[in-house]
Amino acid sequence: MSEKKDLWHYPRKELANQIMALFENGLSSSFIFFAQRRMGKTEFLRKDMLPVAESKGWDVLYFSFLDAADNPVAQFSETLEEFINQRGIMAKIRTAAKKISKVNAGVSKVNAGLEFNKPEKTNLDIKKLLSTLARTGHTLLLMDEVQALAAHKKNDVFIASFRTALDIHKDSIKVIFTGSSQSGLRKMFSQAKAPFFHFGQNLNFPELDQKFTDHLGKAFKLATTRNIDPQKLWEVFLEMDRVPLLIRSVVERMALNPGLSIQDAQAELKSEIFGNREFKELWDNFSDLERHLLIFIAQGVEQLFSAETRKNFAEKLCLEDLPIYTLQAPVKRLLRQGIIGKSEERADYFIDDPNFKNWILMNLKEIQ
Repeated sequence: MSEKKDLWHYPRKELANQIMALFENGLSSSFIFFAQRRMGKTEFLRKDMLPVAESKGWDVLYFSFLDAADNPVAQFSETLEEFINQRGIMAKIRTAAKKISKVNAGVSKVNAGLEFNKPEKTNLDIKKLLSTLARTGHTLLLMDEVQALAAHKKNDVFIASFRTALDIHKDSIKVIFTGSSQSGLRKMFSQAKAPFFHFGQNLNFPELDQKFTDHLGKAFKLATTRNIDPQKLWEVFLEMDRVPLLIRSVVERMALNPGLSIQDAQAELKSEIFGNREFKELWDNFSDLERHLLIFIAQGVEQLFSAETRKNFAEKLCLEDLPIYTLQAPVKRLLRQGIIGKSEERADYFIDDPNFKNWILMNLKEIQ
Protein backbone atom coordinates (compact mmCIF):
# COMPACT_ATOMS: atom_id res chain seq x y z
CA MET A 1 0.00 0.00 0.00
CA SER A 2 1.31 3.45 -0.88
CA GLU A 3 1.46 6.08 1.82
CA LYS A 4 -0.85 9.03 2.33
CA LYS A 5 0.08 12.06 0.24
CA ASP A 6 2.53 14.39 1.96
CA LEU A 7 2.25 18.11 1.16
CA TRP A 8 5.97 18.59 1.75
CA HIS A 9 7.14 15.60 -0.28
CA TYR A 10 8.96 16.49 -3.48
CA PRO A 11 7.98 13.78 -5.98
CA ARG A 12 10.73 12.16 -8.02
CA LYS A 13 8.48 10.02 -10.17
CA GLU A 14 10.54 10.64 -13.30
CA LEU A 15 13.50 8.87 -11.70
CA ALA A 16 11.22 6.12 -10.38
CA ASN A 17 9.71 5.58 -13.83
CA GLN A 18 13.16 5.44 -15.44
CA ILE A 19 14.22 2.72 -13.00
CA MET A 20 11.02 0.74 -13.55
CA ALA A 21 11.49 0.96 -17.32
CA LEU A 22 14.94 -0.60 -16.97
CA PHE A 23 13.49 -3.36 -14.80
CA GLU A 24 10.57 -4.06 -17.12
CA ASN A 25 12.58 -4.23 -20.33
CA GLY A 26 15.12 -6.56 -18.73
CA LEU A 27 18.15 -4.26 -19.03
CA SER A 28 18.65 -4.21 -15.24
CA SER A 29 17.66 -6.35 -12.31
CA SER A 30 19.14 -4.29 -9.48
CA PHE A 31 20.47 -0.90 -8.46
CA ILE A 32 22.62 0.16 -5.52
CA PHE A 33 22.20 3.78 -4.44
CA PHE A 34 24.62 5.51 -2.09
CA ALA A 35 24.07 8.77 -0.25
CA GLN A 36 24.93 10.02 3.20
CA ARG A 37 22.22 9.99 5.84
CA ARG A 38 19.20 12.29 5.64
CA MET A 39 19.55 12.77 1.87
CA GLY A 40 16.07 11.47 1.04
CA LYS A 41 16.76 7.86 0.05
CA THR A 42 14.10 6.35 2.29
CA GLU A 43 11.48 8.91 1.26
CA PHE A 44 12.23 8.19 -2.39
CA LEU A 45 11.80 4.45 -1.88
CA ARG A 46 8.59 4.70 0.12
CA LYS A 47 6.87 7.64 -1.57
CA ASP A 48 8.08 7.37 -5.16
CA MET A 49 9.37 3.90 -6.05
CA LEU A 50 6.75 1.99 -4.09
CA PRO A 51 3.62 3.68 -5.55
CA VAL A 52 5.05 3.80 -9.08
CA ALA A 53 5.87 0.07 -9.00
CA GLU A 54 2.49 -0.79 -7.50
CA SER A 55 0.72 1.25 -10.17
CA LYS A 56 2.39 -0.99 -12.76
CA GLY A 57 1.07 -4.13 -11.06
CA TRP A 58 4.19 -5.09 -9.13
CA ASP A 59 4.24 -6.40 -5.56
CA VAL A 60 6.60 -4.27 -3.46
CA LEU A 61 8.33 -4.99 -0.16
CA TYR A 62 10.17 -2.23 1.70
CA PHE A 63 12.56 -3.21 4.50
CA SER A 64 15.01 -1.14 6.54
CA PHE A 65 18.03 -3.09 7.75
CA LEU A 66 19.00 -0.14 9.94
CA ASP A 67 15.76 -0.52 11.91
CA ALA A 68 16.58 -4.21 12.34
CA ALA A 69 20.28 -3.74 13.09
CA ASP A 70 20.21 -5.99 16.19
CA ASN A 71 19.17 -9.04 14.20
CA PRO A 72 18.71 -8.13 10.52
CA VAL A 73 18.73 -11.68 9.15
CA ALA A 74 15.96 -12.98 11.39
CA GLN A 75 13.79 -9.88 11.10
CA PHE A 76 14.15 -9.68 7.32
CA SER A 77 13.35 -13.39 6.93
CA GLU A 78 10.25 -13.03 9.11
CA THR A 79 9.11 -9.95 7.18
CA LEU A 80 9.68 -11.69 3.85
CA GLU A 81 7.78 -14.78 4.97
CA GLU A 82 4.86 -12.64 6.15
CA PHE A 83 4.91 -10.76 2.82
CA ILE A 84 4.77 -14.06 0.92
CA ASN A 85 2.07 -15.42 3.21
CA GLN A 86 -0.15 -12.46 2.41
CA ARG A 87 -0.10 -13.63 -1.20
CA GLY A 88 -1.43 -17.09 -0.31
CA ILE A 89 1.60 -19.05 -1.50
CA MET A 90 3.11 -19.89 1.87
CA ALA A 91 -0.10 -21.51 3.08
CA LYS A 92 0.06 -24.00 0.19
CA ILE A 93 3.68 -24.83 1.01
CA ARG A 94 2.86 -25.39 4.69
CA THR A 95 -0.07 -27.64 3.77
CA ALA A 96 2.13 -29.71 1.48
CA ALA A 97 4.86 -29.88 4.10
CA LYS A 98 2.38 -31.09 6.73
CA LYS A 99 1.15 -33.86 4.42
CA ILE A 100 4.70 -35.03 3.74
CA SER A 101 5.47 -34.86 7.46
CA LYS A 102 2.44 -37.01 8.33
CA VAL A 103 3.35 -39.58 5.71
CA ASN A 104 6.89 -39.77 7.06
CA ALA A 105 5.54 -40.13 10.57
CA GLY A 106 3.23 -42.96 9.53
CA VAL A 107 5.95 -44.86 7.73
CA SER A 108 8.54 -44.53 10.47
CA LYS A 109 5.97 -44.77 13.29
CA VAL A 110 7.55 -41.86 15.10
CA ASN A 111 6.10 -38.52 16.10
CA ALA A 112 9.01 -36.41 14.87
CA GLY A 113 7.38 -35.89 11.52
CA LEU A 114 4.32 -34.31 13.15
CA GLU A 115 6.22 -31.23 14.30
CA PHE A 116 4.58 -29.14 11.58
CA ASN A 117 1.33 -29.29 13.51
CA LYS A 118 2.84 -27.31 16.38
CA PRO A 119 4.70 -24.28 15.03
CA GLU A 120 3.19 -22.06 12.37
CA LYS A 121 6.51 -21.35 10.66
CA THR A 122 8.26 -23.57 8.15
CA ASN A 123 11.62 -21.88 8.89
CA LEU A 124 12.47 -21.68 5.20
CA ASP A 125 15.88 -20.29 4.32
CA ILE A 126 16.32 -17.26 2.07
CA LYS A 127 16.71 -19.37 -1.08
CA LYS A 128 13.41 -21.16 -0.49
CA LEU A 129 11.67 -17.94 0.48
CA LEU A 130 12.71 -16.15 -2.69
CA SER A 131 11.94 -19.22 -4.79
CA THR A 132 8.44 -19.12 -3.33
CA LEU A 133 8.17 -15.38 -3.90
CA ALA A 134 9.17 -15.79 -7.54
CA ARG A 135 5.99 -17.79 -8.15
CA THR A 136 3.76 -14.85 -7.22
CA GLY A 137 4.66 -12.66 -10.22
CA HIS A 138 6.84 -9.57 -10.47
CA THR A 139 8.20 -8.29 -7.17
CA LEU A 140 10.35 -5.29 -6.27
CA LEU A 141 12.40 -5.46 -3.07
CA LEU A 142 13.35 -2.08 -1.60
CA MET A 143 16.26 -2.84 0.70
CA ASP A 144 17.14 0.28 2.72
CA GLU A 145 20.44 0.90 4.56
CA VAL A 146 21.69 -2.55 3.61
CA GLN A 147 25.16 -1.90 5.04
CA ALA A 148 23.71 -2.86 8.46
CA LEU A 149 23.43 -6.40 7.12
CA ALA A 150 27.17 -6.53 6.45
CA ALA A 151 28.15 -5.19 9.88
CA HIS A 152 28.77 -8.67 11.31
CA LYS A 153 30.62 -11.61 9.75
CA LYS A 154 27.96 -13.97 11.15
CA ASN A 155 25.68 -12.71 8.37
CA ASP A 156 28.09 -13.64 5.57
CA VAL A 157 26.45 -17.00 4.81
CA PHE A 158 23.02 -15.38 4.62
CA ILE A 159 24.32 -12.60 2.34
CA ALA A 160 25.89 -15.13 -0.02
CA SER A 161 22.65 -17.14 -0.16
CA PHE A 162 20.68 -13.94 -0.71
CA ARG A 163 22.88 -13.08 -3.71
CA THR A 164 22.52 -16.57 -5.19
CA ALA A 165 18.73 -16.55 -4.81
CA LEU A 166 18.39 -13.10 -6.40
CA ASP A 167 20.58 -14.22 -9.32
CA ILE A 168 18.42 -17.27 -9.89
CA HIS A 169 15.16 -15.31 -9.84
CA LYS A 170 16.30 -12.01 -11.36
CA ASP A 171 13.67 -12.21 -14.10
CA SER A 172 10.82 -11.94 -11.60
CA ILE A 173 12.45 -10.34 -8.53
CA LYS A 174 14.13 -6.95 -8.90
CA VAL A 175 15.88 -5.14 -6.07
CA ILE A 176 17.04 -1.67 -5.09
CA PHE A 177 19.64 -1.47 -2.33
CA THR A 178 20.46 1.80 -0.59
CA GLY A 179 23.21 2.59 1.84
CA SER A 180 24.74 5.51 3.69
CA SER A 181 28.10 3.93 4.49
CA GLN A 182 30.54 3.59 1.62
CA SER A 183 32.73 1.19 3.57
CA GLY A 184 29.70 -0.94 4.44
CA LEU A 185 28.51 -1.01 0.85
CA ARG A 186 32.01 -1.80 -0.37
CA LYS A 187 32.02 -4.94 1.81
CA MET A 188 28.94 -6.16 -0.01
CA PHE A 189 29.24 -4.79 -3.54
CA SER A 190 32.64 -3.41 -4.55
CA GLN A 191 35.40 -5.61 -3.21
CA ALA A 192 36.51 -8.48 -5.46
CA LYS A 193 35.56 -11.03 -2.81
CA ALA A 194 32.32 -9.28 -1.85
CA PRO A 195 29.21 -11.53 -2.11
CA PHE A 196 27.37 -8.96 -4.27
CA PHE A 197 30.41 -8.04 -6.41
CA HIS A 198 29.26 -6.87 -9.88
CA PHE A 199 25.67 -7.59 -8.88
CA GLY A 200 24.15 -4.30 -10.06
CA GLN A 201 24.89 -0.71 -10.96
CA ASN A 202 26.48 1.27 -8.11
CA LEU A 203 25.14 4.82 -8.34
CA ASN A 204 25.37 7.95 -6.27
CA PHE A 205 21.87 8.99 -5.26
CA PRO A 206 21.05 12.10 -7.36
CA GLU A 207 21.24 15.38 -5.44
CA LEU A 208 18.20 17.64 -5.45
CA ASP A 209 18.31 20.88 -7.43
CA GLN A 210 16.54 24.21 -6.98
CA LYS A 211 13.23 22.74 -8.11
CA PHE A 212 13.15 20.99 -4.74
CA THR A 213 13.38 24.20 -2.70
CA ASP A 214 10.90 25.86 -5.06
CA HIS A 215 8.51 23.01 -4.24
CA LEU A 216 9.02 23.60 -0.51
CA GLY A 217 8.27 27.29 -1.05
CA LYS A 218 4.99 26.43 -2.77
CA ALA A 219 4.06 23.98 -0.01
CA PHE A 220 4.82 26.70 2.53
CA LYS A 221 2.49 29.06 0.63
CA LEU A 222 -0.31 26.48 0.62
CA ALA A 223 0.10 25.76 4.33
CA THR A 224 0.43 29.35 5.55
CA THR A 225 -0.72 31.72 2.71
CA ARG A 226 2.66 33.41 3.26
CA ASN A 227 5.53 33.72 0.79
CA ILE A 228 9.13 32.68 1.20
CA ASP A 229 12.04 34.03 -0.85
CA PRO A 230 12.87 31.15 -3.26
CA GLN A 231 16.44 32.30 -3.89
CA LYS A 232 17.19 32.66 -0.20
CA LEU A 233 15.70 29.22 0.45
CA TRP A 234 17.96 27.73 -2.20
CA GLU A 235 21.01 29.46 -0.73
CA VAL A 236 20.23 28.15 2.74
CA PHE A 237 19.80 24.65 1.27
CA LEU A 238 23.30 24.90 -0.22
CA GLU A 239 24.69 26.13 3.11
CA MET A 240 23.19 23.05 4.75
CA ASP A 241 25.03 20.69 2.35
CA ARG A 242 21.87 20.01 0.33
CA VAL A 243 20.43 17.84 3.10
CA PRO A 244 16.66 17.67 2.36
CA LEU A 245 15.64 16.83 5.91
CA LEU A 246 17.35 19.92 7.30
CA ILE A 247 15.92 22.48 4.88
CA ARG A 248 12.47 20.95 5.26
CA SER A 249 12.81 21.36 9.02
CA VAL A 250 13.72 25.03 8.51
CA VAL A 251 10.59 25.61 6.42
CA GLU A 252 8.33 23.72 8.83
CA ARG A 253 9.64 25.86 11.72
CA MET A 254 8.74 28.98 9.80
CA ALA A 255 5.27 27.58 9.07
CA LEU A 256 4.64 26.96 12.76
CA ASN A 257 6.05 30.34 13.85
CA PRO A 258 4.89 33.26 11.62
CA GLY A 259 7.39 35.64 13.18
CA LEU A 260 10.41 33.48 12.42
CA SER A 261 12.65 34.53 9.52
CA ILE A 262 14.49 31.96 7.44
CA GLN A 263 17.78 33.03 9.03
CA ASP A 264 16.35 32.64 12.55
CA ALA A 265 14.87 29.24 11.71
CA GLN A 266 18.22 28.11 10.32
CA ALA A 267 20.02 29.38 13.44
CA GLU A 268 17.57 27.56 15.72
CA LEU A 269 18.06 24.30 13.87
CA LYS A 270 21.83 24.66 13.90
CA SER A 271 21.75 25.34 17.61
CA GLU A 272 19.81 22.13 18.20
CA ILE A 273 22.11 20.09 15.99
CA PHE A 274 25.34 21.48 17.35
CA GLY A 275 24.11 21.22 20.92
CA ASN A 276 23.02 17.63 20.35
CA ARG A 277 23.78 15.61 23.48
CA GLU A 278 24.00 12.39 21.46
CA PHE A 279 26.97 13.79 19.55
CA LYS A 280 28.61 14.86 22.81
CA GLU A 281 28.16 11.39 24.30
CA LEU A 282 29.47 9.83 21.10
CA TRP A 283 32.49 12.13 21.20
CA ASP A 284 33.26 11.32 24.83
CA ASN A 285 33.61 7.63 23.96
CA PHE A 286 36.37 8.19 21.40
CA SER A 287 40.06 7.96 22.27
CA ASP A 288 42.26 11.06 21.96
CA LEU A 289 43.73 9.77 18.70
CA GLU A 290 40.27 9.05 17.28
CA ARG A 291 39.13 12.57 18.17
CA HIS A 292 42.09 14.16 16.40
CA LEU A 293 41.48 11.93 13.42
CA LEU A 294 37.86 13.02 13.24
CA ILE A 295 38.80 16.69 13.50
CA PHE A 296 41.34 16.34 10.69
CA ILE A 297 38.83 14.50 8.50
CA ALA A 298 36.08 17.05 9.21
CA GLN A 299 38.47 19.82 8.21
CA GLY A 300 39.15 18.11 4.89
CA VAL A 301 42.74 17.05 5.56
CA GLU A 302 43.94 14.64 2.88
CA GLN A 303 46.65 11.97 3.01
CA LEU A 304 46.05 10.97 6.62
CA PHE A 305 49.00 8.58 6.60
CA SER A 306 51.60 10.96 5.17
CA ALA A 307 54.70 11.78 7.23
CA GLU A 308 53.60 15.39 7.61
CA THR A 309 50.13 14.49 8.87
CA ARG A 310 51.47 11.88 11.28
CA LYS A 311 53.97 14.42 12.62
CA ASN A 312 51.07 16.81 13.23
CA PHE A 313 49.15 14.07 15.07
CA ALA A 314 52.19 13.25 17.18
CA GLU A 315 52.67 16.89 18.21
CA LYS A 316 49.04 17.20 19.29
CA LEU A 317 49.31 14.00 21.31
CA CYS A 318 52.71 14.96 22.76
CA LEU A 319 54.39 11.96 21.16
CA GLU A 320 57.81 11.73 19.56
CA ASP A 321 56.56 9.62 16.67
CA LEU A 322 53.35 8.09 15.32
CA PRO A 323 53.92 5.03 13.10
CA ILE A 324 51.50 4.28 10.28
CA TYR A 325 50.25 1.08 11.91
CA THR A 326 49.32 3.02 15.06
CA LEU A 327 47.14 5.31 12.94
CA GLN A 328 45.67 2.50 10.86
CA ALA A 329 43.99 0.78 13.81
CA PRO A 330 41.68 3.68 14.83
CA VAL A 331 40.91 4.45 11.17
CA LYS A 332 39.78 0.86 10.63
CA ARG A 333 37.78 0.98 13.85
CA LEU A 334 35.97 4.20 12.81
CA LEU A 335 35.27 2.71 9.36
CA ARG A 336 33.88 -0.44 10.92
CA GLN A 337 31.61 1.59 13.19
CA GLY A 338 30.33 3.64 10.26
CA ILE A 339 31.57 6.90 11.79
CA ILE A 340 33.74 7.65 8.75
CA GLY A 341 33.69 6.54 5.13
CA LYS A 342 36.24 6.37 2.34
CA SER A 343 35.63 7.63 -1.18
CA GLU A 344 36.40 5.25 -4.03
CA GLU A 345 37.84 7.82 -6.42
CA ARG A 346 40.50 9.60 -4.37
CA ALA A 347 40.74 7.42 -1.25
CA ASP A 348 39.81 10.44 0.88
CA TYR A 349 38.06 9.94 4.19
CA PHE A 350 34.89 11.74 5.27
CA ILE A 351 32.56 11.93 8.26
CA ASP A 352 29.62 9.67 7.43
CA ASP A 353 26.96 11.85 9.10
CA PRO A 354 27.07 15.46 7.80
CA ASN A 355 25.38 16.67 10.99
CA PHE A 356 28.14 15.10 13.08
CA LYS A 357 30.74 16.70 10.82
CA ASN A 358 29.13 20.13 11.32
CA TRP A 359 28.90 19.49 15.06
CA ILE A 360 32.66 18.86 15.15
CA LEU A 361 33.47 22.00 13.16
CA MET A 362 31.15 24.21 15.22
CA ASN A 363 32.49 22.92 18.53
CA LEU A 364 36.22 22.92 17.75
CA LYS A 365 37.12 25.28 20.59
CA GLU A 366 35.44 23.09 23.17
CA ILE A 367 36.55 19.69 21.92
CA GLN A 368 40.16 20.29 20.87
